[in-house]
Amino acid sequence: MRKSSPKPTLRDLGAFSILLLILVGHLAVPARAETELHKLERRLLRPPAIHVEPGFTARVIVPPGELYDPAWMRPRGAVVWVNDDGGEEGDKGGRIVAIDRSGGIVPVADLGTLLPVVGFDVAPDGFGTYGGDIFTLAQARAGLAAASANHVIQRVQLHRPPTASVFCTLPNNGTVNQGVSGFGAAAGFGPEHSPFAGKFFAVTMLNATVYQVTADGACTPFATFDPTRVGVPLGLQFATDHATMLVSVSKHGASGDAGAQRGAIVRVRPDGGIEDEPVASGLAVPTGMDFAPEGFGSYGGQLFVADAGDFGIPVKMTQPVADDGTVYRITPDGRAHLVASGFFNPSGVR
Repeated sequence: MRKSSPKPTLRDLGAFSILLLILVGHLAVPARAETELHKLERRLLRPPAIHVEPGFTARVIVPPGELYDPAWMRPRGAVVWVNDDGGEEGDKGGRIVAIDRSGGIVPVADLGTLLPVVGFDVAPDGFGTYGGDIFTLAQARAGLAAASANHVIQRVQLHRPPTASVFCTLPNNGTVNQGVSGFGAAAGFGPEHSPFAGKFFAVTMLNATVYQVTADGACTPFATFDPTRVGVPLGLQFATDHATMLVSVSKHGASGDAGAQRGAIVRVRPDGGIEDEPVASGLAVPTGMDFAPEGFGSYGGQLFVADAGDFGIPVKMTQPVADDGTVYRITPDGRAHLVASGFFNPSGVR
């Protein structure tokens, strides 16, 4: 499911078909071939048809073709910062962009500066001397091989232009997949004035671990998951009382039967212990989570979670990703209620 994979994803194909279309303009290609190319491009870059439950509406802000592989979101005033993979830009890594409500895109840290960013957050003022810097979970280099190798924590200083440096490398942990900290998923700082304050947390799926990073440069395992009993960690959030961390897990990781309902949301205590009773269950591959603010209809305070369904990775050439991604809301009794469906592998939710 990683970024610079030689096995194309949906967005790989979108960029490839656009490039091919440009080349076609310079060659004497028969009209029939050009027509088939346009058909392929339209099919692979079609916007998702989102179906919503009563009481909700949905619209596409940024259509396919503008971003390569967007993942997680961080609200910053009137815009939202999103990490986006580097696409067809060789070994230039990833980027972080700002998106406004009308879909306008402005780079925050552009290609050529960052390693492939998996997850990120902005350091609070209390995180040593790094307040205001961006910290990311990233591959150590571009390419598929690096996706399954130990990941790093990257510090990004928002100079003009921004600069990036490796803060630490996540060590091996546990016995799953030789303990390699590969296939990174999500990352974020703990809430201030909570037991999780002063720490940057990073999720790696390959060894089913959540790491903690402190301002002194230490990177250590925080919570280790049993993939068979609990599931592989994918996304993280914090309970509204900040007493526990919420982690979305799936017992079949990032692929498999979407109808298996092996996914759940579990609580992790400040000591790294994982509670047995899940917050919610009956999901497939839950990823990003966020709590609805007061005033969001009658749903204020409810936890919203994206479910990727069947990731379908690797995606075969010319074959679009299945639109079986969904968003649910979790009521206080732990039941999941459908909000919207028809997404292509959703991840971040805000």
